Amino acid sequence: MLAFAKRHWLTFAAGVLAAAFVASGRVSPGAIARAIDVDLLLVLFALLTAIEILRGSGYVDLAVAKTLAQFHSTRGLALVLVLLSGVLASLITNDVALFIVIPFTIVAGTFADFDVEHAVILEIVACNLIGCLTPLGNPQNLFIFHRSGWRAEHFIAVMTPFVIWSIAGLLAALFLLGRSRPLRTIEVDLPPRKIATAAGGAICFVLVLLEIARVVNAWPAAIAALIAGAIFLRTRLFAIDYSIVPLFFFAFIVVEGMRTMNIQRVGSNLYVTSIALSQVISNVPAAILLSPVASGRWRELLYGVNTGGCGTIIASLANLLGWRIYVRGWNRDPRFFWRLTLLNFAFLAWAGIGGVVVSANFDRERREIHRPVSNSATLQRSPRPTRASIQAAPSALLPTNPSSD
Repeated sequence: MLAFAKRHWLTFAAGVLAAAFVASGRVSPGAIARAIDVDLLLVLFALLTAIEILRGSGYVDLAVAKTLAQFHSTRGLALVLVLLSGVLASLITNDVALFIVIPFTIVAGTFADFDVEHAVILEIVACNLIGCLTPLGNPQNLFIFHRSGWRAEHFIAVMTPFVIWSIAGLLAALFLLGRSRPLRTIEVDLPPRKIATAAGGAICFVLVLLEIARVVNAWPAAIAALIAGAIFLRTRLFAIDYSIVPLFFFAFIVVEGMRTMNIQRVGSNLYVTSIALSQVISNVPAAILLSPVASGRWRELLYGVNTGGCGTIIASLANLLGWRIYVRGWNRDPRFFWRLTLLNFAFLAWAGIGGVVVSANFDRERREIHRPVSNSATLQRSPRPTRASIQAAPSALLPTNPSSD
């Protein structure tokens, strides 16, 4: 029981805080009903279940093994492992990507003089900084995506420049952290493939994507995931870590309670605040706690909490999970922790600068778009206005508000 509480301390803390808000009367039952985003809770359940079904099919492991078999040097292998981690994280969440890629990286270390530690660290960083491209990449992205009301294509467009900046830093690190060496053929014992399980997981995952695209609500995905989980996972369905679902349930109540405390007056620099807060309490709760002040500033919060995933070991669940997977399965050398922390802080600085640069570029483009254009020559040649045009002019001169980030 104590181990369970330690593993899910964040959910317990959110539950206690939510209960305190309700007991104090700051959040009424009616406010709870209005605050809770049922679609988000359902799609989280469906996503976690669909990914576990796909993992159980064996085809994800096969795809990774086939990809790695194409490379014959340690630098090429490290490159594809790092990029693959980020791509997988953006599609099937960062924790699942780490569970798949880190074991392959460890196996690769037995076939060549391959710097496994640096590769694993860069894979963790890639899951944080490349995986944030889509709403599916990590929990805080999915939370902000639902709260902002953005469309999926707008979300990806906003995150693309930040991700490109992050990829540039990862590529530089790959070339700076070691020279390339020959690599022998990698042979891995793969789990058996199950076509029916893969089909069931794929259907559930497509329904999740349709919810993300706002084509359907989350109920079809949740119902399909429950049925498919009972068929293909059976008792393993209860072994899935669904703690993020009650965490978000309590988070909605906490956010509603914080609205009553005039928290909107706090945190003028949302970007810096979100980065700093992530270092202490992790980026998921940081996104939740700062969401009441983020209306119209969602890009600022997104860049902040995803940048803030780098840094301390607790800044992101991916940091903690990647460290645990590697230490338990391969190397208990305490120096790995300090190497992970050092490189994480290096990427915190790199991504932090990138967030500022990309945001400044966004703001400059918006000013260019909405800058009033006057042409004196055109005005001089303009015909004398008619009575009809004079009557229409006031409405034409009303300012238009640009869409918020």
